[in-house]
Amino acid sequence: MTVFYILLAIAIVLSAVFISVNSPNRPILSITLKGLASISILLMGVYAAFHTGIIGTTAGFLLLVGLGFCVLGDVVLALMDFNLPEKKYNIINCGEMSFFLAQIAFIVAMAFLMDGNALGISISCLFGIIMVGVIYLMQKPLKLDYSKSTAMTLIYTFGLSTSLAMSLANAIIAGFNTMSIILFVGLILFFLSDLILSNIYFKENSKHSLYYPNLILYYSAIILIAASLICG
Repeated sequence: MTVFYILLAIAIVLSAVFISVNSPNRPILSITLKGLASISILLMGVYAAFHTGIIGTTAGFLLLVGLGFCVLGDVVLALMDFNLPEKKYNIINCGEMSFFLAQIAFIVAMAFLMDGNALGISISCLFGIIMVGVIYLMQKPLKLDYSKSTAMTLIYTFGLSTSLAMSLANAIIAGFNTMSIILFVGLILFFLSDLILSNIYFKENSKHSLYYPNLILYYSAIILIAASLICG
């Protein structure tokens, strides 16, 4: 466990450093630190999965796959700092696709953790569908413009919302054991971080200061998801 705690500390420190110095005026430094932070979290998760042996299960393997897609999405979205307005929606769409695949991996992983509980899976998917409608209808009231990213944003919304609901269903079925609680809290933070991110990417004249709560919530989320593997 000592190695795990060392890796956890490194992941937290690197994430904090990146969040502190992140600036659109220093894109190369930002993308480098972002990559280091994300990879350190993935490595922590890999160590935890091998330490507990959960890597040998479908659920454990897929949680790691999901974290891998998060790293990929991080790198893609970091390209936004290079001020490429003509590529904005292409970058967002590719980033959202990476994170959608991450959520699909999390969903399937939790389905295995729930032993395929049909009621839990069905209700989670229904919640995902409802949230797609809510997010679409709230564009104008919230003064958001998804523009060329409308379809991908709604697809991602379904994945993220379903994943969040699945984490609650999994926690209930598992009797709120340590791993299920950590996953649930992690996905709540993931969901909240993306609500803020939508205001950054899709609202005109958004404030750069919004990046700080967004990044704090996001990195806390993936650190918790990776850390949950030590309880597997």
